[in-house]
Amino acid sequence: MKLLSEDLLKEYGFIEKAHTPDRVIIKIMTRDLIDIAIRKDGIYYSNMGIDYPLRDTAALRKLYKEIKNEDLKPIHPDILSE
Repeated sequence: MKLLSEDLLKEYGFIEKAHTPDRVIIKIMTRDLIDIAIRKDGIYYSNMGIDYPLRDTAALRKLYKEIKNEDLKPIHPDILSE
């Protein structure tokens, strides 16, 4: 299990989404209409005004599976599966 980072999100196929930076959100990464916010204090998925922290790849994969009903797989073969 790896801790989430911007580079790891890119390896899973997330790309940077244009947004107006503010004091809290640094970047927004998106894939298949799922937006992940990179903030100063961590990485979050927001839904209906509630921010859910995502700490590691297991949490990201679980979230993706719940939303899309399919497994999240890395787009780069050099990532080891957990």
